[in-house]
Amino acid sequence: MKSVRTRLIIVLILIAGGIYYLFPTYKYDKLTTQEETLITELSETSRIPLNRLALEVYRNDVDLQGEIEVSTLDDAAKLKAIEQLNYLRGEFAAEIQKYRPNAIKLGLDLQGGMYLVLEVDILDQLRKGASIEDETLIRILAELEKLTNEQDVDIFRTLGALAAREGVSLNRYWGEPGQSDADILSDLQEMTEDAIDRVLEILRNRVDQFGVSEPSISKLGTRRIALELPGVKDPLRARELVGRTALLEFKLLADVDRTGSILTKLDNAIAGVDTAEVDTTIADTLQTAAAETAAPDTAKELAQDTAAADTGVIAAEELFGEDITDLAASDTIDAEHPLLSLMVGGTSDILVPSEHRSKVIRYLNTREYQKLIPGDVEFLWGSKEVNNLGDGKEYWRLYLVKKQSDLTGSKLADARSTIGSGYDPAQAGKPIVQMEFTREGGRIFSRVTGANVGKRLAIVLDERVYMAPNIQDKISGGSAIITGLDDMGEARDIAIVLRAGALPAPVQIVEERTVGPSLGNDSVEAGKTSLTLAFLAVTLFMLLYYRASGGIADVAMILNVFLLLAILGMFQFTLTMPGIAGIILTIGMAVDANVLIFERIREELKLGKTVRAAIDQGFARAIITIIDANITTAIAGIVLLIYGTGPIKGFALTLTIGICVNLFAAIVFTRMVYDMFTYRRQLNSLSI
Repeated sequence: MKSVRTRLIIVLILIAGGIYYLFPTYKYDKLTTQEETLITELSETSRIPLNRLALEVYRNDVDLQGEIEVSTLDDAAKLKAIEQLNYLRGEFAAEIQKYRPNAIKLGLDLQGGMYLVLEVDILDQLRKGASIEDETLIRILAELEKLTNEQDVDIFRTLGALAAREGVSLNRYWGEPGQSDADILSDLQEMTEDAIDRVLEILRNRVDQFGVSEPSISKLGTRRIALELPGVKDPLRARELVGRTALLEFKLLADVDRTGSILTKLDNAIAGVDTAEVDTTIADTLQTAAAETAAPDTAKELAQDTAAADTGVIAAEELFGEDITDLAASDTIDAEHPLLSLMVGGTSDILVPSEHRSKVIRYLNTREYQKLIPGDVEFLWGSKEVNNLGDGKEYWRLYLVKKQSDLTGSKLADARSTIGSGYDPAQAGKPIVQMEFTREGGRIFSRVTGANVGKRLAIVLDERVYMAPNIQDKISGGSAIITGLDDMGEARDIAIVLRAGALPAPVQIVEERTVGPSLGNDSVEAGKTSLTLAFLAVTLFMLLYYRASGGIADVAMILNVFLLLAILGMFQFTLTMPGIAGIILTIGMAVDANVLIFERIREELKLGKTVRAAIDQGFARAIITIIDANITTAIAGIVLLIYGTGPIKGFALTLTIGICVNLFAAIVFTRMVYDMFTYRRQLNSLSI
């Protein structure tokens, strides 16, 4: 009896532990149902789209309250919406956050979402890491890119072979003078592996802030990364978020005279004119046009806008005073000026009509003409089309900036999206991104702005200029604001990538699969239905064929599934459709062990042994067969778990755990129940 009591205590402890680990899943499921109701009510009250609220209601970097306050709702509706929002983000969010981490997670196939495979552009990193870029290097990298696209080759071994074929040493481009090619290749490979690890971590940070509750991010091979984003309802935004390099830079604009001189040389070179014979530039034309069209009170207004230069968080336009001067338009294409005739000039910006942008890009990217652009400057485009002239046409801004960054996003401490306030029309009631620099970043920013008063500073993200305001005074507050954004979605995404950091190397999406929410729900229902039918069929069969003993086996099967799910919850495993298949297979294997035991007991009873002796012999003779069968299956499951990927791993996980639990349920629990009924009793028959 002491042995039975010990086993009973062990079973009760395991059941109590199972309840403990499955309770968060039960509560989270109940809260999720309530959450849908609350978010729907908030959407109806605030008129914020339901799909937006579903993704952003718990994100602290999204100023939903600010949106509600500046909306056109009446005061009563605003108050009610803010109360609902505060409850969702307060008490309810705390309860959700309490149970969500410990609840059983559902995989991509069960709740819908996106599956992406990203490839890190190692060649781009090699190109940027080279000390010089000559024709030989361009030829080597072009051949390397061709080989890597055609077949799966070792990039660094192939790079060494191509360099040897060209007769050049790798220390010409990487490493230190005199360093051997083998050491350089080893260093490059180590640098690349480190870059991929950093990409992995940055992507994980971005995805976490994107609002995906159970993302899965893992390496595939040497340069690919697999992302599973369950529940993602905006594939376009997700693609841009994970693929964006997110390099934030602050760059000074070149002087107007220098910009005009470079554009004139390019224009003459394209037209076939010897630039040495040209004595005039477009600088005078640009300045004259600006002087003729500028508003007379511009300088006075800018001075008024920058009165509080050193206090608090200061908008870039407010502090610098963006020099928005009317520009002289001339978009007639002229054979004598093939480049300049495609532009509209002014002291503020150079505008290119949208229909001419592709042609200007071709001119600027032509290698022959790039030689005329000094190495310390580069042309960058604005972030979006503008309509500054009131003529109904769309234009792109073109900037000539210094190539060397004065400050980068590595010195950024925080970035948050919100709705602007105050009286400045550039930010009041509009989406903005607030940036806070680190202490070192604040010192650098203060030094740069203090040394360049009167010049323009471009805020560049991923080689696109978002704004280029004039520096009216030294900025010592360690803060800045990005304005001019289209909507809160753009502001939120910019804030996310700035906080997470810049990718050390570009990534490309090489594979994408989208599972719609309806398909995800169908998968959940199909999984529930198959699990229920399998359970009922096995339960009914055992009751009909083995009677009371079959009932014991059914209870053991329920315990088996219960403990299996508890282990999934304890270790926070993700449940997938293949995982459900593994559970169903475990159900069959659970009764299979009991079938072997019951058949052995029947044989012993037919030989005339007592019930107690038949039970002892039945378990003793069946246990070896049961252990052998389960161990061989477990070995196969462990191999799949180690070497399998994706769905195979989910199936192997539940199968392996189920086998371990199955052995306990069949050998310990079923035997304990028999011992409890036969201890100190002389039974003449057994319902089996």
